[in-house]
Amino acid sequence: MTTISIPHGKYHIWTVGCQMNQADSQRIQTMLDELGWEETSMEQANLVVLNTCSVRQAPEEKAHNLLANLRRAKNDRSDLLVALMGCMIGNQKTIDALGKRYPHIDLFMKVEHADILPRFLEERWTPISGAGCLDIDFMPDHPEDSVDEISISPTVPTFATSTDRAGKRTVLPMAITPKPGERVAHYPTKIEPAQASPTAWLPIVLGCNKVCTYCIVPYRRGRERSRPMEELMVEARSLVAKGARELTLLGQTVEAYGLDLPDKPDLADLMANLSDIDGLARIRFMTSYPRHMTDSMIERMAHLPKVCEHLNIPVQSGDENMLKRMKRGYSLDEYVERIDRVRELWPNITLSTDVIVGFCGETEEEFQHTLDLLAKIRFDVVHVAAYSVRPGTVASRWEDDVPLAEKKRRLHAVEDVQGKIAFELNQSYVGKVEEVMVEDINTTHDQRQLKGRNRANKLVFCPEPEGRFIQAGEFVQVRIERATAWSLQGDAVAL
Repeated sequence: MTTISIPHGKYHIWTVGCQMNQADSQRIQTMLDELGWEETSMEQANLVVLNTCSVRQAPEEKAHNLLANLRRAKNDRSDLLVALMGCMIGNQKTIDALGKRYPHIDLFMKVEHADILPRFLEERWTPISGAGCLDIDFMPDHPEDSVDEISISPTVPTFATSTDRAGKRTVLPMAITPKPGERVAHYPTKIEPAQASPTAWLPIVLGCNKVCTYCIVPYRRGRERSRPMEELMVEARSLVAKGARELTLLGQTVEAYGLDLPDKPDLADLMANLSDIDGLARIRFMTSYPRHMTDSMIERMAHLPKVCEHLNIPVQSGDENMLKRMKRGYSLDEYVERIDRVRELWPNITLSTDVIVGFCGETEEEFQHTLDLLAKIRFDVVHVAAYSVRPGTVASRWEDDVPLAEKKRRLHAVEDVQGKIAFELNQSYVGKVEEVMVEDINTTHDQRQLKGRNRANKLVFCPEPEGRFIQAGEFVQVRIERATAWSLQGDAVAL
């Protein structure tokens, strides 16, 4: 097939949602950088990639608003391409519905199909033609040579069809699939950014096997797939070589790592191997699930010096009946037993959790049980959200019978209870010296303020010490002088 060399354009990636989405966007950014494209603002970009989230209603509404704005922008600009990825991308039915509603979307793409980007850009972005599309005159002399590469498939990236504003015909394949055996969809590998953030994401388990009735993730990201150990080690070494000091291992249920691999390595095995990488200082992980956390795994992780003492383990509700309706797969007693066991085997560990309020049928008594659980366990951080219906989930067929005002009241009640608990827990840090990895530097009134986290995942602020110029990724010893429910503040000390 004829290869066309085109000038490079500018791109903008908009990301909303979880850490996995952030990791996916980093991969797309690296791929575009390697293609010679330049990052810019959304207003100046030739390619806008929207990495979407459907877990809650608010981020999905933001994506819809942006798509509406981009429709208007595309009417004014012939050099603008729009790509959609993330959890709003489902099966072919979902893609067809979105394509009908937003015909200006040029590419529907799952991250597993990101290797289609070079060909997509080669074919669709040709500023010479002035239409932002590949003109029919540039197609191969013998199109029959590539006929078997063009087909419609629900499992591959889908290209939209269009005509330029002058009415000139353009050739835009509806979908591109390789010849048999040429390519298997996979998470993009061999990603080598020019420079990595000091805090980098490392997705290790993709998809989810759980069937929580409120959750859309399994339908959008598929079943659990563990990435091979060797692949992860190569990527981790590359990230550290490019500047990462801390890696966060990501998975919807991160302790499920290895269950589907031939030699059955587990999360602790992976962490032990990662700990051998020179230059890597810290390892974090999320999100945990009670039934996958064995005593052996917890003990081994607790004895690895580079693994930070923090665990995110969502509970979602403190009521037994609610857990059954949510189909969480564990009882309240099992959850509490795991928490007790973790604290026994891993002293000084901090805990965060996720809670949903106002789920279908939640009574005041059931909600009170959640408040009781928070008071009993005393999490360091609670991420709380009001339930919103996600089309396509089991719960979407049930009555959403808790009024919005009541959902908001319950959300604020959780925030009030947790605020008091977090404030009390954080007071124990006052007077202590904490190792803080600097993640960002803010400048106010000519004073540089350092922002970072200690090993327990507490947010820490301190002024930059006089006579020093601190950069992101450096470690600073901070004596904690004050504590609120949300952060610690102190001053850097020389040790």
